[in-house]
Amino acid sequence: PEVYKEFKSNTDILEKHYGDMQDIEFTIQEGQLYMLQTRTGKRGGEAAVKIAVDLVEQGFVTKEESIAKVLPEHLDQLLHP
Repeated sequence: PEVYKEFKSNTDILEKHYGDMQDIEFTIQEGQLYMLQTRTGKRGGEAAVKIAVDLVEQGFVTKEESIAKVLPEHLDQLLHP
């Protein structure tokens, strides 16, 4: 549907603007999309690495920027599950 296209376009804009995966709250009422709020999404170690790779592959950030988003605690989670 048209609302999904609008939602997808908005999420792409937000992720490009913030350079990171977003946790987005939204609602649809009577066929109208309302974007309520967004924040950087929380993630565990494995997800942090996957998202970092995805962000580079999608052209949202550079490799250097992406590596900086993987925190020491993410690596700790990967090394000590």
